[in-house]
Amino acid sequence: MKQTWGNACFTGLLCSCLTGCAGISSALNTVQATPRMLDDHTVAVSGSGSGTDSMSSVQQAVFRSAARTAKSSGYQYFLVLNEQKTQVPGPSSSYGSKQSRRTYQLAQPRDELTARFYRTGETDPNQPGLFNVDSVLAESSGQ
Repeated sequence: MKQTWGNACFTGLLCSCLTGCAGISSALNTVQATPRMLDDHTVAVSGSGSGTDSMSSVQQAVFRSAARTAKSSGYQYFLVLNEQKTQVPGPSSSYGSKQSRRTYQLAQPRDELTARFYRTGETDPNQPGLFNVDSVLAESSGQ
């Protein structure tokens, strides 16, 4: 009985720690993605992160934002026309003593994507590079 109680306490503590780590990870994710319609079928999505975000997380947020915008506008597919990824200097961080001070410049990842939207029947769904909005949104909800 004592061992079972100890195992239950350990399992509860482990779950609490893992939940806390997931909460910290999402709190550190500061990616912002902003869509802007250029015309009825075209969107530009700008995304940026802080020094704690990866380029990959910014790209994923921008991609999901394009899919959500297409879906909310009544489109089923989108094609990425162009994408521009950049790293801009962010805040710097220093540590150490006066004799051995180290300074690191954090980079802020940025991504801008332009996409063209299509409704069902407006394009060949097997066209290379064409993304199905439902598939993109389903994949992102599983993460």
